[in-house]
Amino acid sequence: MKLWIKLATALALSALVSADGGNITPHVMVARGPVNGVLITNAGKTLAIYGDPRPNPALAEMVLFTHHRRDVVWAGRALIEHGAEAIAPVAESSLFTDTQQFWEKYRLGRFRDLTMQSSRILATPLARVRGVRGGERIDWHGLPIEVIDTPGPTRGAVSYLVEIDGSRIAFTGDLIYGDGKLLDLYSLQDAIPEAKEDAYHGYGARAADLIASLDGIAERKPDFLIPARGPVIRNPQQAIATLKERIRNVFTSHFEIDALRWYRGDANLRTQARRVLADREVDWMPMAETAKLPEWVIAIENSRLLVSSSGAAFLIDCGSKRILEKVQAFQQEGRIRAVEGIYVTHYHSDHTNAIAAASEILRCPIYGCREMKDILERPEAYAMPVPTAIPIRPVTATTEGQTQRWHEFEFTYTHFPGQTWYHGGLLVKKDGGETVFFVGDSFTPTGIDDYCPLNRNFVAPEKGYSYCLDVLKRTSAWLVNQHVEPMFRYSPPQLERMRTNFAARAKLFKALFPWEHPNFGLDEQWARFYPYSMEAKPGQGTEVQFVLLNHSSARREFRVTPHAPPGWSAGGLVKVSLAPREERTVTFRLTPTADARGLHVITADVAFGDWDLREWAEAMILVRP
Repeated sequence: MKLWIKLATALALSALVSADGGNITPHVMVARGPVNGVLITNAGKTLAIYGDPRPNPALAEMVLFTHHRRDVVWAGRALIEHGAEAIAPVAESSLFTDTQQFWEKYRLGRFRDLTMQSSRILATPLARVRGVRGGERIDWHGLPIEVIDTPGPTRGAVSYLVEIDGSRIAFTGDLIYGDGKLLDLYSLQDAIPEAKEDAYHGYGARAADLIASLDGIAERKPDFLIPARGPVIRNPQQAIATLKERIRNVFTSHFEIDALRWYRGDANLRTQARRVLADREVDWMPMAETAKLPEWVIAIENSRLLVSSSGAAFLIDCGSKRILEKVQAFQQEGRIRAVEGIYVTHYHSDHTNAIAAASEILRCPIYGCREMKDILERPEAYAMPVPTAIPIRPVTATTEGQTQRWHEFEFTYTHFPGQTWYHGGLLVKKDGGETVFFVGDSFTPTGIDDYCPLNRNFVAPEKGYSYCLDVLKRTSAWLVNQHVEPMFRYSPPQLERMRTNFAARAKLFKALFPWEHPNFGLDEQWARFYPYSMEAKPGQGTEVQFVLLNHSSARREFRVTPHAPPGWSAGGLVKVSLAPREERTVTFRLTPTADARGLHVITADVAFGDWDLREWAEAMILVRP
């Protein structure tokens, strides 16, 4: 009899659930908005989970936060300011309360950061936060609330489980979206200790934690999942199973053609794969053919030196003082006469840290593709992984297909957005000899180098690996990755396999993400301030740009609203209409107060279509006289 009563109650309650929120049970209400504000009433009091996104939020006695991201936490800030107690995961407490310390350290530390800490840290702290961890129970006026550790999109996230009105409801933050989707891939980037892998190389590493977290939620057999965003989930077991399957499909595709296998070996990659795929087998692509470098190419750590029969030399990348010293030693020994140019394959510091010094000491120009010129000259203006902190100026920009005669060689320059969007390729053909294509870090003999999604790896129709594979298909050149000692070459079946794999993966991403186009879930930088880090003077206005890239396949109107510290002038809402895959910049005039000093963080809301993303992007401003 009790079973029938519970079933009838669940059916009646499910009828109350709508896409617009409302009462989930008599004592649980969802205020739908950019964030799902959940309000629970008990003993005449109100408890909020996530917050209340409405313009006039309810008064609450307590707010439960599942994770630290400011694009969710904003919904609870007003409640805290009106006296509500803030509850948050203890593992992330400092990201709620010590945000100034985070930003002070991050401003310069980001140039050497291999931890891949998710962005969207709070711009300003919350004053009072009580930390909780999995296994604890919060007793709120006789209503027990179970805390569950559920790391996933953030490292220390928790979920909350409540039994009320005959239903079990789990509040899961950004752990899952809708019918089995995930907001993005890049937020899962992390280290893999059991494989001795750092976070930069840990492709979506917290996917394994996320799957374990989903299993922990499923074991408790909730009737509803109420995530931080998106619709209320009325069939939790099905949604969880669907998300796990979609994640595993993406990771199976990734590991089949993963460049990291060349560096780490089969045993290590199997360890990494098992974390996510469990017993699912990976059909690894065979290794590419390899060969020794031609005698006119000298390997110097992760740089390559081209040497002409005339004694002239041309350097490809220069990431350390040791490389520069080796080139100078070649000059002193008479092995080369002079270095006549430096080509930059991509902006990462291990390829660029000594380029400015090398150009000055060797008295030679610097070349790089047009798409990379600005990030080399103004690295502080970008929020990308491991850039050089040393501006490289001036860079002679090369255009797509541009050719250059250099002694007995013909150079052909190309934009080659593989490992990162800010990446070029250099095809070098020796008269009567070999043709070698310098591909930077984009490929190894085992496949494609997309293990850090924060590098901006797009799927078609935007330029990314599909474009790079088309370029390789048109040339029979040997490939050189400066981290790989031999040069290598793919067979036509291998190239076709990678092309087919990557095309199929785009469909897998489309199933995994809730966005109009999967590139929104792959690109953290589709909406960004420019410059990312800047300086200003007290009381004086400065122009700040905001860059938008429309990954959609249709024209969309984007709405951007900047937020600055109290008293600052930052302008208001700006609207801009973008064609499919168009990138455009809007400008704000930002004026600090006359007494402003030190480091401040500004944010911006971004909205388009059905998406309303609060405090989505940030920039750092150092104010000093």
